[in-house]
Amino acid sequence: MIIAEIFYDEMGSRKGFIVKGHAGMAEKGQDLVCSGVSALTQATILGLEAVLYKKPDWKIDGDGYLECWLPSDLNDEESLQAQAIIRTVELGLTGIEKDYGKYLKVSKRRCTKDD
Repeated sequence: MIIAEIFYDEMGSRKGFIVKGHAGMAEKGQDLVCSGVSALTQATILGLEAVLYKKPDWKIDGDGYLECWLPSDLNDEESLQAQAIIRTVELGLTGIEKDYGKYLKVSKRRCTKDD
């Protein structure tokens, strides 16, 4: 199962996300859930890197782990853009979860990167 966590601060602003695991729906290279989650999360990082002056802190490995954190010092415009981009990945992931909840669990956590 893939576990996706969207992190919020005490004000309700999205701070980042972590996605880990494998769906196990089909063989490697044939798994639609894994492919969809990978495409959404990697496109999110590309979008953030395109609009933010200071790049997000992210890492990815070949074992189904990806994390991405927004910089803490975004200006107002960048913050609005970053919130929209992370909201988009959240919507995409929850959309996949609605149809494939056996393979993907999305949750929200009130926390910061430093917790």
